[in-house]
Amino acid sequence: MNFKNRVDSARNDLTTAEAKAAEYILGHLEDTVKYNVKQLSVASGSSSATIVRMVKKLDIESFTAMKIMISMDLAAKDQKPHQDLDIKANESYSSITDKLAENEIKNIQQTKDILKMSDCEKVVKRLLITKTLYVFGIGASALAAENIHQKWSRIGFHVVVGRDINVFLTELSNATKEDTIWLISNSGDTPEMIYLAEYAKKNKLYCITLTMFGQNYLSKLADVPLKTSRPMEPDVRVGATNSITGQFFVIDTILYLYFSRDFDKSFKAITASKSFVKDYKKHFKP
Repeated sequence: MNFKNRVDSARNDLTTAEAKAAEYILGHLEDTVKYNVKQLSVASGSSSATIVRMVKKLDIESFTAMKIMISMDLAAKDQKPHQDLDIKANESYSSITDKLAENEIKNIQQTKDILKMSDCEKVVKRLLITKTLYVFGIGASALAAENIHQKWSRIGFHVVVGRDINVFLTELSNATKEDTIWLISNSGDTPEMIYLAEYAKKNKLYCITLTMFGQNYLSKLADVPLKTSRPMEPDVRVGATNSITGQFFVIDTILYLYFSRDFDKSFKAITASKSFVKDYKKHFKP
């Protein structure tokens, strides 16, 4: 994810002073890569502390890392800009497929850029000692929860997926400290998800969240906050499509890491499930 996209994604989380500094940088990219923190603070009319806080909120490791990112953005500035994702009346088939393909690819790449290896390793390490995984998502994010349930179940993992909040609360009441809860919400502000995260924190249940990039409240309650690229929000909203793409990418990354760390057991389980389904289908062949 480039610097501009990070600023756009985190704009609502920046203070007035931080936003002012970010806007100065966006308007003076070439100058910014030449400055140190003090020089940039003077040029932008901000304090050094404001610059440091802005960098942190943009989830960039350091001021130096930000300058490297901007340098890479400048090198790529002549590339073709992304297509507008708005759907128009009587739009052609090729136009729709081109813009969808381009934005799906960019969404995955940007999600990959902000996904932290250390966070993924923490999740896998936790799952390796987890007895039961409780998963819940609402709306489009429920599809991601179902995805986790289907894929992890195939490798012999005990997963409880919530399809109704009342039923899920009953199931979650039996969870122990050996269990893990994984909450999925694109916005990170869904009341039901926040309630579940607060319940997990109160009862010392290990909590993983999967939200879009930004300083949302749900991710702040997590032991490990996984993030996806913030989806585009055109007039005809198809942001859910982009958010699901990012969520599925993160889920698959965690799954493959888990599989590789517990290879023998996972391979045996997935082979057994595949054989079982194959045997079942034999009964319906003429």
